[in-house]
Amino acid sequence: MVYIFRSKKKKPDDYIESPGRRKSLENIVKGIIFIGGAAYTWRCKGNTTTPDTPIPVTLNFEIYNHSQGYIQGKNFSKNVMSSDPVSIRIDQLGVTGVDDKRIAIYEQGFTRKISFTSTGETTINAPKQNTNYNIIVFNALGKDVLDRQVSYDWMDEQSARLYKSKHDYTVYREDRDGVTGPEGSWQSVWNQLNSALDLGWVKWGSITSKPMPNDGQGDFSYGYGICIYGDNQRADGLHAGSYILVDPEMCPTEKGRRAVGLSEAFENICSVNNIGGYPSSMTIQYQGVLSQTGKDLFAYVFVKG
Repeated sequence: MVYIFRSKKKKPDDYIESPGRRKSLENIVKGIIFIGGAAYTWRCKGNTTTPDTPIPVTLNFEIYNHSQGYIQGKNFSKNVMSSDPVSIRIDQLGVTGVDDKRIAIYEQGFTRKISFTSTGETTINAPKQNTNYNIIVFNALGKDVLDRQVSYDWMDEQSARLYKSKHDYTVYREDRDGVTGPEGSWQSVWNQLNSALDLGWVKWGSITSKPMPNDGQGDFSYGYGICIYGDNQRADGLHAGSYILVDPEMCPTEKGRRAVGLSEAFENICSVNNIGGYPSSMTIQYQGVLSQTGKDLFAYVFVKG
């Protein structure tokens, strides 16, 4: 067959291309052009910005005291490259009346916590677009009834954290041991604790209560009961995760019921006990009224949580 092909080979000037051969050549040429175009496109992409290439971005920061609100005149911006580490130091913010070690960074609108530290400095990685952030600093604390300077360290020493890792709680009334007491005392407790969370400009969390009768459903119950702990010792109140109680026989006055109720609710939600080495009621309230220090400590756990 090779011999026949050679014997019939025509000269170039006599060559007549068949339609089938012409079509085949066109396909080959198209294929070459397609491949070349693809190669050319690939080379062009090699000269553009890849998804991992840093780009310049502007980060804007507003500063808020966690219980007092926006701090006027303390906005600032940083022009950085995306993916760069961005350090925020509390001693460089020029703010006063706040704790000097704790700082949190949230997305704008307090929608999501980005970072928290108790060392005075925190670092975030710059995103790939211009972004606004809220910086949270923590209100300076006062003294307790023993005239001791209260510290956020008292909470951190016990690894204070939100019960069930929640920010919004539903609690329901349930008494025990055949005793009872006024619902109004407990409603005062919830109203005061909610006032530490719902500040108008932000809502760090909430507590919704269900007095009796109720469906017995919620994150934990509250009410009255005989409070015994340890070696059969009587207490004015107790908390056990799934329930908190005030002993009405140990707390016969309205101020006493509110004081103990505030303390037990605070400790249960924040997962602490006797902060500062004494009953928490000596730190967070006075005569049944939640103090500003108590509000600051309570909100602190929600903000950093």
